[in-house]
Amino acid sequence: MEYEDKSNYKVEYVGEKFTKDLKSNKVIVIGRYGVGKTTIINTIMKKASDGEYAPTMTVDMKNIQIKVNEEIMQINIWDCCGNDKFALSTPNLFKNVSIAILVYAINDEKSYGDLEKWYNMLKEYSNEIIIFLIGNKNDLEKEREVALEKGEEFKNKYDDIKIFLETSALYGNNMNKLLENIVISIYEKDKNEKNKEDNALNKTETLVKEDFTKKGEKKKKKCC
Repeated sequence: MEYEDKSNYKVEYVGEKFTKDLKSNKVIVIGRYGVGKTTIINTIMKKASDGEYAPTMTVDMKNIQIKVNEEIMQINIWDCCGNDKFALSTPNLFKNVSIAILVYAINDEKSYGDLEKWYNMLKEYSNEIIIFLIGNKNDLEKEREVALEKGEEFKNKYDDIKIFLETSALYGNNMNKLLENIVISIYEKDKNEKNKEDNALNKTETLVKEDFTKKGEKKKKKCC
């Protein structure tokens, strides 16, 4: 997979691998049981989809590397089961998350109704986080129970939900766009954090120099 997005980011798939010395970025996929979280991840991981996936009973984690503008991004994608009790008993799943993908199925009104609960659970454990809202299974249009406008309404309700997409993980609808947004969002977040660190370091160095200069001026005054 290789393409250019509208912002002139060059995004290229590297492979399913893990490099110890490379920074890892945690992405979690959450939502009600049966909305297609595992299928979404397997499609992202470029695995062949035959529609037959065992539901995740606990937690599964996969590694993927993507090159963005010649910089390799390492992403750990966590597949969280739709069991509320299990999720609540493992709060570490929600810590140090870069991106959360909140999923419902367009043919399951209950999964849409659960979004608020999953969103609140996520916000309880995670502060600075990028959230994507995904309405999965849009290949099942004839079975639709959740209108497109309902997804847009939920997205617009919260400022920290960055994008809303309807997808079909089974047939690949909008999956490239989802992956593109994941890696570019992480890339931009890392760059912003680095810029903040550089600015803080420069500010500290400036203050040290100013303090050193002031102390030197005081010494001169004392000896003259």
